[in-house]
Amino acid sequence: MNRFADKVAVVTGAGSGLGRAIALELAREGAAVVAVDLDTAGLARTSSIAADTSDRCLAKCIDVSIRAEMENMAEEVLSEMGRVDILVNNAGVGVGGELATVPIEDFEWIVGINLMGEVYGTRFFLPQMIERGSGYIVNVSSLSGLVPLPFHLPYTTTKYALTGFSEVLATEVRRYGIGVTLVCPGAIKTNIMQGTRTPDVGTPGQAKFKERFAKMLDERGMQPEEVARKVLAAVEKGRFLCLTGTESYVLYYLHRLAPGLTRRLIAVVTEKSSED
Repeated sequence: MNRFADKVAVVTGAGSGLGRAIALELAREGAAVVAVDLDTAGLARTSSIAADTSDRCLAKCIDVSIRAEMENMAEEVLSEMGRVDILVNNAGVGVGGELATVPIEDFEWIVGINLMGEVYGTRFFLPQMIERGSGYIVNVSSLSGLVPLPFHLPYTTTKYALTGFSEVLATEVRRYGIGVTLVCPGAIKTNIMQGTRTPDVGTPGQAKFKERFAKMLDERGMQPEEVARKVLAAVEKGRFLCLTGTESYVLYYLHRLAPGLTRRLIAVVTEKSSED
């Protein structure tokens, strides 16, 4: 369809999972793609595949949580590509567990990547979008950025913060002709669990909960490619909120209509798992 022909897109976390799927879908749709990740092997694989369908594909191996690296990357990309039309802030990691057992270093680690990485990306690419009077920013959050799910407090904290960041950002940049989409998917078949930091669980019930969650992602999660297509459809139509997966719709609207009931139900699940 080439809906994004002649567009320049930057995608962070493009070395695997949803980030790779979005980068490859953009390439198939005619965009020049800058793939960003810290995983050199995954990044090389993404770049190799994207090169089959895109005439211009760059790879940038950086840590999105380091401000200087993000700022330098933005300067390099703008110098090499001339502009950036679409920024996809996707890089993310997981930290599970209850606050009392999570090492503070893990909390700082996830905030640096999941939140500050997206803040840095937006801050360093936004000025040239404002100057040009056009552009689009996609912030990939999670269902955990809308609903307080159990045993993921650090992850949920970063995703809720990203929801607020995106809502305010959308109101600020609209007058400049810049669009914003907040992506809050449910279960996706990605490798996020492999890199998730989880302290020793306190009960057999919590261990079982972790096992069931990983199994659910593997068995019921959407394919990243399907989610990527939904994300680009939301960008094309200028929709702010992009939900994917039945569970994201059910829990999102339940929490909006009956937040007290949702919190009580989740508290029951948490308590039961802690006592098993």
